[in-house]
Amino acid sequence: MSDLIAQDQFDRLPERYRQRARQIAARVQEIDQLLAPCPPDAIRDTAIRLVGQFRPQPEVDLTAFAHEFRGVCVDLPEWAVHEAANDFIAGRVANHTGQFVPTCAEFGKQARAVIAPFCAERYALRIEASKLFERAADEKRRAMIAIERADPAVKARVRAIVAQARAGAPVALGRLHGAVTPEAQATLDAMKKTPVEHKSKIHETRLGRKR
Repeated sequence: MSDLIAQDQFDRLPERYRQRARQIAARVQEIDQLLAPCPPDAIRDTAIRLVGQFRPQPEVDLTAFAHEFRGVCVDLPEWAVHEAANDFIAGRVANHTGQFVPTCAEFGKQARAVIAPFCAERYALRIEASKLFERAADEKRRAMIAIERADPAVKARVRAIVAQARAGAPVALGRLHGAVTPEAQATLDAMKKTPVEHKSKIHETRLGRKR
């Protein structure tokens, strides 16, 4: 629990937030167990299985391959290593021809794609845990503000402040339709341009003359 949220913050959390913190801690622990590193024997057995199912890569030393394969899988869970091998053997991996042993990079990419949802869930849970205290503090502030706003004395004080602010303020009147004086309207009309009447020139065209 302490690696997710500090103990002093946990002690100050409301009970329902403490319960959520316990749920997060339990789920993170489950995911950590699910993602426990693969034992060396399982890595070796998977490498032998792949070599037995596919043709070796041209000009690749099997000893060097075994060493690199162990390095790729050392932090992966055993079930993900087996699942990735099954994906290659069953032809479920895109861009793999199904003829040669997958490279260590290809295998590692596939295995990490298998565990990606669990890694993403664990990351999201850790972020949520880090914000539990902040959420609880915000909720407490909102509750206090709501209580204060509901206080009749506070409401009366707010009304008095608003009335004092509005006292002596000029009253804003909207511009009424037809409020322009006749003199102003005459000036506006004089400023308008007289529309020019455009005469038709169709009769001057070749087709117009034929008519």
